[in-house]
Formats: sequence, structure tokens, C-alpha cells
Amino acid sequence: MFSTLSVFEFQKQFAERNACYEYLSALKWEKGFVCKKCGCTSYTKVYDPFARRCAVCRYDESATAHTIFHNLKFNIQKAFYAVFRYCKKKGISSYELAKETGISQPTAWLFQRKLQQAFASSGQHPLTGEVHIDEFVTGGPEKGKHGRSAGKKKKTLLMAEIRPAGKIGRVYLHEIADYTSETLYPVIEKIVAKDAIVVTDKYPSYARLKETFPAAKRRKSNAGKGFPAIHQQIMNFKGWLRGIHHQCSEKHYQNYLDEYCFRTNRRNTEKFIFRNIMQRIVSIKTKTFKELKAYAA
Repeated sequence: MFSTLSVFEFQKQFAERNACYEYLSALKWEKGFVCKKCGCTSYTKVYDPFARRCAVCRYDESATAHTIFHNLKFNIQKAFYAVFRYCKKKGISSYELAKETGISQPTAWLFQRKLQQAFASSGQHPLTGEVHIDEFVTGGPEKGKHGRSAGKKKKTLLMAEIRPAGKIGRVYLHEIADYTSETLYPVIEKIVAKDAIVVTDKYPSYARLKETFPAAKRRKSNAGKGFPAIHQQIMNFKGWLRGIHHQCSEKHYQNYLDEYCFRTNRRNTEKFIFRNIMQRIVSIKTKTFKELKAYAA
């Protein structure tokens, strides 16, 4: 299976549209065929060499069905290139993607939104070891609004594993509505393992964390100096968002947080990111263009 970020190898591998369908078909049914209608695991061949027909209910399923490649408004080779290009180290904005593929910016934007669904965490691997937690905001300056004060800025909870020598392990970002314990605790409990050593600053909302995380600790932030590793991550995220995407709406903010975490958590296995994303694309249920278009305004 193709797993490299070499442009030359990509162009060689997917020089023809059938190569794209063949790759999708092999990846989609890598572990065997299961009918989406009746659950049957037997199939027969149809006129399309990359499709499957259920041997029981006769349901036909193409290689692109139930993926972001179904009913594309542009050819599949451009779509594959868009995924490949998006998998590069920091990604690409919809404006640049539109220029490189020759499609319209709104179409590139919608495809990008569909693709971002594959970056969401499975939620099956909670953070372990020493986990530092803090919050931050993104958005332009607001007069009279500082620190954790309420405002129009987008609020984010950051949770990160801290390895020996202060190195960062896995990172998760989650959009939050406010800084109350009622908002923060459910998110933390969902993402962090119960036996983790949770470390936060002395903000009052974290006062009862020991009830859920017995090893929890609190210490002074000292204007961020007490948590250098996660404050570096905050700066990295803001720099990435401004530098690549420039801006994002509140409706899609979590998608950008998920994308950043996906890239960060796979920074040491970057060359496999295309295959990883394609595996997710053929296995998750994605929203349609029509569903995503509702948020295009």
C-alpha cells in the first residue's frame, strides 16, 4: 500500500484514475467485505471491477460509496492529490488548494471540511503519565478583555502528556464554552486516564480534580513559566492556524483543533500520514456536501 510523501512517487502511483479506484477498493475491503445493508460477508463481481455486490440482498457498493470521494464535483485524481497535498507537514488552505487543483475555492473549502472529519480522535486512547492542562483563547484582541474573562474569543482546553526532559507526548485540544468546573471536568474525564498525574495551575475550577484524579497536582502558573511545554504548544497552534488557514469560523473550530492534534501526535510517523488518513476516510461515516454546505456562510 502506498505510504510516502514523495511527490514523484505519488504521481507515479496515481497516474491514472483507475489506480485511485483500485487503491480505494483494496483499502476499503482490506479486512473483507461486509454488506452495509444486511451484514453479509459474501459478494459477487459486477460490471465495475472495483465494486462489490452482496451475494444475499444484491446491494451494489462502489469503492467511493460512503466516503468523501462519492459524487465528487471534480475528478478523483484531483481529490487524491488534494488529500496528498493536505497531508504535507502543515497542510494547505482552501485558497491554495483551489489554485493547485484548478477547482473553485468554495468547492475546495467543502472538500476540506469533509476531509477534516477524518482527523477527529477515536477517543480510544486516553492520555497517560504526567498530563498538563491549561486553557487559552484564539481571536483578535478585545478591549477590556484579558486572561479568562468572558468575550467573543474562541476558548480552548489543552491537555498534553509530558515526557522526560519536558518533551511533549500526545496533545488534545477541545473547544469549551467557559472555564467552569461543570464544563472542564467532563472533557478532562473523557480524554485523560484516571491514573494519570494531572497537573494544572491554581485556577479555582481545578480545585476538585483530586476527587476524580487522586494524583492531581496544582501549582502556580507564573505567567506560563510553570508550564513551558504546553505554552509552546499554544503558540504553535496559533501560529499554524494563522499561517496556514488564516482564520476559521466558530462552527468549524473543533475541526481545526482535531487537525492540529492529528498532525502533532503523528509528527514522528509523518510519511505514513497519507495511508493513515485514507484508512480513516474509508472507515468513518462522513457528512455529505449538502450537510456541510449549510455551514458554508
